[in-house]
Amino acid sequence: MTLSTAQKTIEQLLTGNRQYQIPDFQRPYVWEEPQAIALVNDLLDAWRMNDGDYFLGSIVLVDHPGGDNVDIIDGQQRLTTLCIIVALLRHLAGTDAGLHDEIGQLLSIPESRIKGLDERPRLSVRECDRTFFDTFIVGDNIDSLLDVDANSLTPPSVRRIHDNARAMLDSLSDPEILPPEDIQNFVQYLMLQVSLIEVTTDSYQAAHRIFSVLNTRGVPLAATDIFKAQVLSHVAPANRPRYAALWEEAINSLATDNPDAFFGHLLTLMLRSPAKRALIDCFTEQVLTPFFATKSGEQFIDEVLVPSARAYALATLAPLAGHPAATPLELLRLYDSADWKPAAMYVLGSDRSENDVRALLTSLERIYGTAVAARVVPGTRTLIVTQFISAIDDGQSVDLACYVPDDIRHRAASTIARPLPQSSIRKILLYHAMVAEQHSFPQGLPRSLGVLPGLPTKQIRGVHGDIDAAAWNKRLGGLILTTLKSRTINQAPDWDTVSRACHEVPVVGLSEVGALPSTRGEIHASTLEARQQHLTRLILDYWNIRRDSEGVDLSRLTSAELAAAVDKRSAARGRQVRLADVVATGIISPGDTFIWRRRNLGNVYVVSISPEGTIVLHDGQEVSSPSAAVTALTGTSSAAALDVFVRESDGKKLRELWNTYRNRFGA
Repeated sequence: MTLSTAQKTIEQLLTGNRQYQIPDFQRPYVWEEPQAIALVNDLLDAWRMNDGDYFLGSIVLVDHPGGDNVDIIDGQQRLTTLCIIVALLRHLAGTDAGLHDEIGQLLSIPESRIKGLDERPRLSVRECDRTFFDTFIVGDNIDSLLDVDANSLTPPSVRRIHDNARAMLDSLSDPEILPPEDIQNFVQYLMLQVSLIEVTTDSYQAAHRIFSVLNTRGVPLAATDIFKAQVLSHVAPANRPRYAALWEEAINSLATDNPDAFFGHLLTLMLRSPAKRALIDCFTEQVLTPFFATKSGEQFIDEVLVPSARAYALATLAPLAGHPAATPLELLRLYDSADWKPAAMYVLGSDRSENDVRALLTSLERIYGTAVAARVVPGTRTLIVTQFISAIDDGQSVDLACYVPDDIRHRAASTIARPLPQSSIRKILLYHAMVAEQHSFPQGLPRSLGVLPGLPTKQIRGVHGDIDAAAWNKRLGGLILTTLKSRTINQAPDWDTVSRACHEVPVVGLSEVGALPSTRGEIHASTLEARQQHLTRLILDYWNIRRDSEGVDLSRLTSAELAAAVDKRSAARGRQVRLADVVATGIISPGDTFIWRRRNLGNVYVVSISPEGTIVLHDGQEVSSPSAAVTALTGTSSAAALDVFVRESDGKKLRELWNTYRNRFGA
C-alpha cells in the first residue's frame, strides 16, 4: 500500500490532467439547498473578512494504475458543489472573456493528442447524473439550466444539482452580497486561499480505513480554552481558583458542546458590527486587549462573561411559560441559524421593563424573520442584527430601527409564493401563520409536531382532478403542521379519511395550519389557492410587510409579478432571462423561425416565435421557454436549449441572442 498527503488549493486541485471520478457504487449526490448555501455563505464570509487561508477539510482518493485518474472515496459532495460554484462564477463573469475562459478551464481537462485523450470534464460524476452535469454545469449552460422545469428531472440527485445551482446563484448574483466588480477578487480568493488536504492511496481497503479514521473526531483545543487562559492571566493569583470556577460555571450554563459559538455572538455584541477576522484573533485584539488596558480579569468575568452567559441562556434555553416575550423567543428558536442571538442577548441583558423587552424582541424577530424568508445571506443578516443593536443603543425609535425595506419585503413574499425547499422555512412559515391566527404561541404543542405535505401522492376519491398534488405538496397552501405520518395520508382510501385524521390532531387539528380545507369530503384547487392566500396574508400581516412603500398589497401579486419585483435588484445579471424579455426588446422578433437539427438521430425540429413571446411547435402547441420546447419535442430535458436552436434567418444560436440581451440590459 502507498499513501501520500498534500495540502492543495482549489486552483491546484482543478488544474493538470487528473480527472476525479465518482464511482457508481458511491452514494448519490445528497446535499440539499441548506448545505450548498451554507458552503457558499461560509466562503463569502471568509473572503469578506479576509480570513487568511480557508481550510475546507479533506478528500480521500484511490489512484488508477498507470494513469492520471483517481476515484473519490470521500469528498464527492464538497467537490461536486465546488464545481457547481465554479460554473456559476464563470456564468457571472459574463462579458469578461478572459476571466470567463480561465474559470472554464478549471472544469475541463484539455484534449491531449500525445496521450490520445479527448477533452473531458475535470469531475466525472456518476453515470446517472453525467449527462445533466456535463451539459449544464461543465458545458457553460447555466442560462439553460435556469430554464429547465425542475419537476421533470430524475433521478433525485439530478434535481439536487439543479436546485442547489439555482439557490447558490441567488446568493452569488445578489450585488449586495457579491458586487460584479468583486467577482474576480472572490475567484482569486477561492482559487488561491481555499484549500483541502488530499489523501491518496492505491488501495480501496486502505482508502476506506482512512475515511473511517478521518471521520472519528478527537477533541481539539477550543477558542474558549484560549480565552480562559488569557483572562485568568489578568486575575490576581489569590483570586484565580474562585474565578476559574466562575468561568466554568458560566460556560456550563450555556449547555452547549460548542461554547466558541457563544463567544462569536459575544464578539458581535461587543463590537456592534460583524467580525472582520477569525474569532481567536479578533476577540483577543478587539475585546480582551482593550478591556485589560484599564480593567482586570475579575471585572471581565463579573461584568461581561457572567451576565452575557445569563442572557444567552435566557434567550436559548430557559423555559418560556409565562415569560413576557415568550412568543417572539419561541419563534426565534425555530431558526436553524443563530445570528439573531447577539441582539437577543443585548435586549435580555439590559435593564428594561417587560413591555419594552417584549416589543424589542418582537421587532427583532420581525426583521430577522423577514431576512431569512428573503434568503438574505448570513453576513448581511448579521449586519441587520448589529444595526438593530446600534439603533436601539443610540435611542432610535423601534419603528425606525426595525424598518424593512421594499427589497426584503418583495423577496420574502416571493419565497412564500414559490415552491418551498425541504428545509426549516416550511415550519417557520406555518408556525408564524399559527401564531398570527391565535395571537400568541400556543401552549402544549406536541413534541412530534412537524410539517407534512397534505395531499396524497396518488389519486384518491375526493381529490379533484384539477389539483396537481406534486406541485401543491411543495407550496405553503398544501403543507400542514401535524403529528401524522405520511403513510396515514398516502394510504387513505378517500379524502374524507385524510381530512378526519388531520382534524383529530391535538391543538392544531382545528387550526388553519393543521388541515387542508374540505367541503363535503372533497377538495379542489380553488380551495388550496384560497388557503395559500389566507396563510400568506396571516404571515405578511404578522411581520407587517404586506404592503410595500408604494402601498402595493404583496399578498395579491402572482409569483411572476413578485419575481419581476425581485429581479429589479439585479436586472438580468443572475436571474433567469425569459424568452418574453428578449422578444420585448426586439432582439428576437415575432415570426422568427428557429431550427434544431439532431444530426445523430436525423431529426429536424422547426419552431417559431409568437407575438406573445412564446414558442410555437410544429403541431401548434405553445410553450413559454426554450427548455420547455426541448422537453415537448423529445420528452427529456437533457439538451442545452440555448445551444441547439438556431435562427433560420441569420444562423445565430439562441445563446448569442441571450448574451446580446444580457450585454445590453444586464446590471
